Amino acid sequence: MPASSERPRAGVAGSYLDGWRRVLRAPAIAAGVLVATLLTALPLALALGDAIEGDLGSSGTAGTVAEGWDPGWGAEFAHRAGGFAATLTHEVLGFGGTLATTSAFVDAESIDPAIAATVAVYLGVWTFLWGGILDRFARQRPIDTAPFFGACGVFFLRFLRLGLIVGPLYWAVFAWLHPLLFGTVYDWWTRDLTAERDAVAFRSGLYLVLLGTLAAIGLLADFAKVRTVVEDRRSAIGAFLASVRFVRQRLVRVTGLYLLNVLVLAAVALGWFAVAPGATAPAWLAFLAAQIYLLLRLWTRLALGASEVAFFQAELAHAAYAAAPLPVWPDSPTVEGLRNLGSGRSALGSD
Repeated sequence: MPASSERPRAGVAGSYLDGWRRVLRAPAIAAGVLVATLLTALPLALALGDAIEGDLGSSGTAGTVAEGWDPGWGAEFAHRAGGFAATLTHEVLGFGGTLATTSAFVDAESIDPAIAATVAVYLGVWTFLWGGILDRFARQRPIDTAPFFGACGVFFLRFLRLGLIVGPLYWAVFAWLHPLLFGTVYDWWTRDLTAERDAVAFRSGLYLVLLGTLAAIGLLADFAKVRTVVEDRRSAIGAFLASVRFVRQRLVRVTGLYLLNVLVLAAVALGWFAVAPGATAPAWLAFLAAQIYLLLRLWTRLALGASEVAFFQAELAHAAYAAAPLPVWPDSPTVEGLRNLGSGRSALGSD
């Protein structure tokens, strides 16, 4: 085939910028996801507030805590409350909460059942909305509420079937790979080491291996969802295998696009580290800063999905359409008959 007839390859930077353009042109998507996130966390926040109110009551400590964080009371409350309320420690303030959550994740620490249930609900809500979100980004034009949630419902069941493939892969990472890396391999490598610096460096390398494996699984899952939406694929196995082929044939550019998104997410986290309010900051300022950081994080996650859609559409010449039809409420027979009469056909004369 002549070189002039070859389809141009999708660029990493162009796809990334196109992804952000699609996100910024759909402000309702970001606002809706932010509201869904807050509503998911609200029951747990209210329960924690009740626990704090019950512990403080009308004591003199209540006034002190209202003015700022009291380390002594915080330690006593965490010990007395137990359960999910025990997570209210100094490390949840500002950037410490982000760091503590990340550390608990990579170290595969167990979490309280109430928190686990909230995370499960959030993942379910995100999975439901993600099909409609990708469909919106693929179409690159506003759609009504009914078609959006129609697309969410169509792809939700398909994404659940895809989860039956991806879920066991994540489980294998934490059930087998994590103990192998931080148990067998780490113990064998560090048993004769005398310098703690070398042990820390080696453990950091193992974290990179673990995170790289999780990122690879996430990347395959992302493009499986993209192909499911853009090409209206019904088979979860077919979508996942198609994702594997797509990523394998474009490994360098796909990895570059993913790393570019990760670097921006890391920059957002570093910005949060620099400006996160401390324990003595006013409550309104801490809340406002946390919501801005949350919105930026959601934007970067949406940009990741949108840039993957843009890259896939540009690479396979699907840029002008998404295969799935817009779900619309059917017209009544009367409206359909009038439309047929207007086009010169009668209901009796049509095939």
